[in-house]
Amino acid sequence: MRQGWRSRRKALGAFLWIVLATLPGCASMRNRAPALDLRPCTEAFTTTDDGWKLGIRHYRAVRPDPDKLPVVLCHGLGLNGTFWTITDDHLPQQLALGGYEVFVVDLRGSGASHRVGTIGQVNSILRQTPFNEWDESTWTMDDLVRFDVPAVLDHVRDVTGRDRVNWVGHSLGGMLMFAFLETSPQAYRIANFVGMGSTPILEGAPKSKMLMASRKLRSLLTLISTGRIARPMTVARIPGLEAIDRFYYTASNVDKRTISRFYGYTLENPGRGAMKQLDPYLEFGHMLSADGTYDYANHLGEISTPTLLVAGEGDIMADVPSMQATFQALGTKDKSLALYGVGHGNAHDYGHCDLVWSRHAPREIFPDIARWLDGRQGPVASPQRH
Repeated sequence: MRQGWRSRRKALGAFLWIVLATLPGCASMRNRAPALDLRPCTEAFTTTDDGWKLGIRHYRAVRPDPDKLPVVLCHGLGLNGTFWTITDDHLPQQLALGGYEVFVVDLRGSGASHRVGTIGQVNSILRQTPFNEWDESTWTMDDLVRFDVPAVLDHVRDVTGRDRVNWVGHSLGGMLMFAFLETSPQAYRIANFVGMGSTPILEGAPKSKMLMASRKLRSLLTLISTGRIARPMTVARIPGLEAIDRFYYTASNVDKRTISRFYGYTLENPGRGAMKQLDPYLEFGHMLSADGTYDYANHLGEISTPTLLVAGEGDIMADVPSMQATFQALGTKDKSLALYGVGHGNAHDYGHCDLVWSRHAPREIFPDIARWLDGRQGPVASPQRH
């Protein structure tokens, strides 16, 4: 009897998902979210040199500390700025309470960010459907490094008058910063860098399962928007997704409400160009430029920016050996590696997104990040030219 009910419940869930996935209004659902923290970043926009408008939200310091540089929080691939704010007592809030001006960004292809001109106007219509937007398969991580990061830095400077920032990136939001620090003439504008689950070195490559999943997802993206068809999972889940979910988070370490918000408000199309750039990374273990001519992993020794790497013992995508290899390769004299798991006295072995989403992160991880940043502000944060 019970088994029959479970089967019927799964069938009903799958049916509801199919119905909801075909409904229009994908973007409107997010715009009407009950809290600003769940909506796209539309408080302000900054324009890149190649014609993207990036959405930004500003979390203002409760008691501004003039000795503290602004903080930029950058999400990873296939996510948006709400990645940082779908939980209670989130990191932007804690940093703002500590006197920091905090800026959360929607990189290109995510949130409210959009192309200018006719393409952007057409995409605003397609964004209300399960179908892909025009020209969303062409950009790569290198474009984020070359165009998105400088545009965000310029916006923060215009708002705060500070030319330099503390950059906190999760996953690709941190990986792109390694590339920026190695190649950009503006690298000096990053006073301190925190990489959470971010590594341009992947130990134990090839990662065959991850590579296969990435290629299948890229193929699916040629037909339909995977980010938008997943949004109905806010209310109804398709059975059998546990293996995929495990790459993102550990179910026992993350509240169900957070998981629901992840599918409804945070998940985006990864971008096929950026996903293709990850192929050699997953196959050979080094992050390369999109044209394959520059190995970002081999130039880590050139980075002099103070760096904190944050790693979870349960992270599958950026595992501890890979984070340790990145830490060892970094050239900066001021570097720290923080590991989070049961073996280090924590409540849980943290997974990839658990570092930000876990119910334990506000007291086990966020205070450590704030303390590390606090120790490098004021006169300590002197410019380090690239």
